[in-house]
Amino acid sequence: MSELVELRREQAIREYECMKHLNLFTDAEIQSIKNKRHYHDFKIERRTKRLSDFINYIAYECNVFHLLLQRRQKLHISAEWTSLEQSIHRRVRVLYKRAMARFAAEYRVWTHFLQYCQMRRFFTEGSRVLDQMLGYHGDKPKAWLCAIEWEYRQANNAARAKHYTLRGLQRHPECRELAIGFIGIQLEEGKKVVEKARESKQGLVVKGEGNDPPLDQPQELELEKALKTAQVVYRNFEHKDMRFYEQLLKALKEHCPLSNALARQAVAEMRETLTDQEAMWHLLAKLELEGDAFVTKEAEQTKPHERLARCLAVYKEAVERLPTKKMHSHCIETMLQLNSLEESEHDEKAKRKALAGAFKRALVDDLLEEDKLLQYLKLLLHNSNPNEELVMKVINKGLEQYPASVDVWSAYLRYQILQEVGADELERTFRKALDTLPERVSRLVLWKQMFQYYSERPALQGTLEQLFRRAIDQEPEISNHYQPLYLDYLMASAGESLARVRSEYQRLVKNYTTPLELHTKMASLEASQTPPEVSEWRKCYEHMTLFYGKQDATVWLQYVQFERDHGQPKHMQSLYERAKGALDEESFATFMAEYELIRNPYIVRY
Repeated sequence: MSELVELRREQAIREYECMKHLNLFTDAEIQSIKNKRHYHDFKIERRTKRLSDFINYIAYECNVFHLLLQRRQKLHISAEWTSLEQSIHRRVRVLYKRAMARFAAEYRVWTHFLQYCQMRRFFTEGSRVLDQMLGYHGDKPKAWLCAIEWEYRQANNAARAKHYTLRGLQRHPECRELAIGFIGIQLEEGKKVVEKARESKQGLVVKGEGNDPPLDQPQELELEKALKTAQVVYRNFEHKDMRFYEQLLKALKEHCPLSNALARQAVAEMRETLTDQEAMWHLLAKLELEGDAFVTKEAEQTKPHERLARCLAVYKEAVERLPTKKMHSHCIETMLQLNSLEESEHDEKAKRKALAGAFKRALVDDLLEEDKLLQYLKLLLHNSNPNEELVMKVINKGLEQYPASVDVWSAYLRYQILQEVGADELERTFRKALDTLPERVSRLVLWKQMFQYYSERPALQGTLEQLFRRAIDQEPEISNHYQPLYLDYLMASAGESLARVRSEYQRLVKNYTTPLELHTKMASLEASQTPPEVSEWRKCYEHMTLFYGKQDATVWLQYVQFERDHGQPKHMQSLYERAKGALDEESFATFMAEYELIRNPYIVRY
């Protein structure tokens, strides 16, 4: 191992001499580079080799290379490029080749090398390793896609890209990305033929798609061959699912009008074979709305209102063939998206009418999903003069179809509050909602609406305390939320006096499961008194430690800090002993460190 390291050190002498001769680095910097390379050389020559050592060495050499470029630019020195930069490139390539030979099973090594070759524009060097990479990782479709992309985009070798695509499809006949990628390559090759013809002013974009003179015979044959190959690949691909068609049509849009014939063929076959899938109709309707040439044979551009009418016709046919909630939701989503576009070319009135029709059709068929029903309600109530009959029809449908939905009941309460119904009627709806909803559903949002309703109406303030007591009698989620708020309410009602608040606090502690926030709230109320009653204040911390002292170290720390600042400091040691007996080891370790800081605030915290 030492002999190899020494050999590399001797081979690098020329680099160091150039660095010094050109004054690109100081003697100290050159020595640092020597030392770090020596360190990395020993790391990669160890008996047990690790990929991370090679990666770190490569990263270091790349950093040296970038630093070298910066120094050259700063000092305006361009001499000895071969001796310095090329030497670093050779070293990095050797490191990559050793890593790929040693860790061939690591796919990322190969991709990193290709990225390096792309960055340094070593396209031939990258192409040489593709066969080796596919030999080890041919079971991965992404490896074939990587090789195809490299050859076609970087090496500009369409023949090898086609070769890898065919081999990849033989190995992975189910891979839609390979098939779509190959179709895209063929269409791009056809596009190059057309562009070349345009440059030489010889004519036509696509045979039969325009009025320009035809291509000459060699160009026409080359174009027909590319388009025919794309059709053959499409026809022979057997795994044509919805995802395939979505990706294919998206790719074909980039090659219009060359791809129009193939796209129409794909749309026709998709419509014939996937009529039982909502996503197919949704995609077809969007194509109609966008006015793609894929779904029409007319040469002229269709007008916006015509495209909208065709889109709605597709959705109408779709809901007749597939009367499902999902199908109706697709139609509604498309209309909502269309109405959200501020600069849409479609008529505003026509868009709103189409959206209303989509909602009403789903409502009549009892196929309106819960989120869409709530959205429909929101839109109806957003109107300054909502149609009460339609609103109640939607609400009743929602309660009938989704009786376990708290959001529907919440919307019902919100509508009644908006209509300013009487408190008795609102209370009946509220009680019905509580009785109807299953136990697993949270009712907190309904309680919040009722509290907001009563708190905003001074004439009903007397009922607010009764509502608080009812809420505290509910399940823990509701009770724990309103107990601290109840103390705030009582404090606001009692003015400066705290006697009633203390009485209710003791009642809650005695009769209910109390949250930590209740005791924290009561402690803050006691602290706000002038002067505070220390004995009453201390009770809050006693209750905190009694109920939460076994799992929460902070309650003990708050108690200790209270005794230090407002109570009797002599009690701090007894609290320490009590905390030690109550907390587990990990919590007590946290408590002990903070306790020392509270006991001696002059200790420096690191």
